[in-house]
Amino acid sequence: MQDIHDIRPPVPVGFDPMILKIIFMVLGGILVLVLLFFLVKKWLKKRKQPQDLKHLPQPLAPYAAALKELDLLSQRELLVPRLFYFDLTAVLRKYIGRSFGINAIEMTSQEFIKHMNRLDLVKTVKTDISLFLNRSDPFKYAGTSPEKDGVKADLLFIRELIHQIEKNQTSKKNEEEQ
Repeated sequence: MQDIHDIRPPVPVGFDPMILKIIFMVLGGILVLVLLFFLVKKWLKKRKQPQDLKHLPQPLAPYAAALKELDLLSQRELLVPRLFYFDLTAVLRKYIGRSFGINAIEMTSQEFIKHMNRLDLVKTVKTDISLFLNRSDPFKYAGTSPEKDGVKADLLFIRELIHQIEKNQTSKKNEEEQ
């Protein structure tokens, strides 16, 4: 009697574990490459940053920055009054925003006026700012043109307004220190 031999080997059924090992090795390799990429990127970014931050210039104080922007605005040629009033109100908003720690640039005129009324400002300054914003909005959004003398007067008005706010703030700081 002879033993019975299979003609063909048994057919494997199901998932081959060798394929699973290969998939895990490929995913592991990709993960190592991604991790290595981010580490090199972080190292290069850290290397580009200045080591000594003492030599960076200090940002200008809000008052000095506003005066500088107003000087640049007064030197610029007035071709489009609409853009002039956008820039002029932006200078005022930046100054008040930086001085009082509010995000005045992102507010509408009505939101800015409401928020400004809560600030510690002199009542006349608050009314002057709200009147100026209400007067300049038609120039900015409705397309009406201001008079040439009115533009120069508004520039001087904003300069004096910023100077008055700064003077009031410094006097309040001096009173608090004493």
